[in-house]
Amino acid sequence: MTIQRDSIPGQRGLPFRIRGNGVYFAPTYVPDRIQIAKERNLVRHANFCGLEDVFEVHAKNREVHVTGTILHSELGSFERVLDHNDVADLSTPGWSGKIRVVQGDYEGPVGWDPRSGDYLWGYTLDLVSTGEDEAEHLRFAGNGIVHDGRGRGTVGGIMQSIASDMDDAVSSHLNSS
Repeated sequence: MTIQRDSIPGQRGLPFRIRGNGVYFAPTYVPDRIQIAKERNLVRHANFCGLEDVFEVHAKNREVHVTGTILHSELGSFERVLDHNDVADLSTPGWSGKIRVVQGDYEGPVGWDPRSGDYLWGYTLDLVSTGEDEAEHLRFAGNGIVHDGRGRGTVGGIMQSIASDMDDAVSSHLNSS
């Protein structure tokens, strides 16, 4: 089911758009589906207290999958998105940030819009975050969600903490002997 933009209660402005660096795509109809995914590579191992320690080795940037319906008159704008080879800004109700276009396609016509007197086309679009708006971007270093609890959220900082703790333990043992 396609929802018309102005029929969403309480929502102002454009609920979905891609713009910047020569591209502008804000379809008349809100996408049927916007899926935002985030994948992390975590290392989990037991600790001395019987629980487990969890460290982030690597996190991938968010991936956004969009499916919807556009008017025939919006095909040119959509094709410019497909051909866009630069960073653009994505605005959605769930996440907004800088993205690159991975791939997309359209098919149709799949219907008729009596309000505009135009054919409808189905489309899909796969986007990936550039990382600039991700929590692990350099400007947020050390402030990630997964960290060692001592404010050093990077793997290098965690390894330094472990090495420092081991040095302290060895020094303590040697001094007590």
